Amino acid sequence: MNQEIKKWVDMAEMDYGVAKHLYETYYPKPYEIICYHCQQSAEKIMKGIIIASGSRGGMPKSHDLSFLMNQIKNQVSVRDELYDYADELTPYGVAVRYPSELFLEEHHVRDALKMADEIIKWGKSVLAS
Repeated sequence: MNQEIKKWVDMAEMDYGVAKHLYETYYPKPYEIICYHCQQSAEKIMKGIIIASGSRGGMPKSHDLSFLMNQIKNQVSVRDELYDYADELTPYGVAVRYPSELFLEEHHVRDALKMADEIIKWGKSVLAS
């Protein structure tokens, strides 16, 4: 794995680590911030895959995870549920930056952590192959 890709993977893991840390230790739980870091972790692992896949158009300047998945779907195998996860995580990258844009509960946060974890595991397996 080249250094640029490794940086994207490391950043993805850091975002996910921050999300988990906040979920496990912070009270009250900052739902919006946790979900934001989950979206960011998924976005960064996908961008690492885009680089590894040799994207000709350069790095997409997008936070839309479904759009990013579509950039790599012809180069790597993407399980169907990962598209669903991408759709669910995408709003957390932008909407949570504005008060009252999303109503989040504990189950949303648990789901975001699970989805981000699955995307990172998938991404790391893609990059390892």
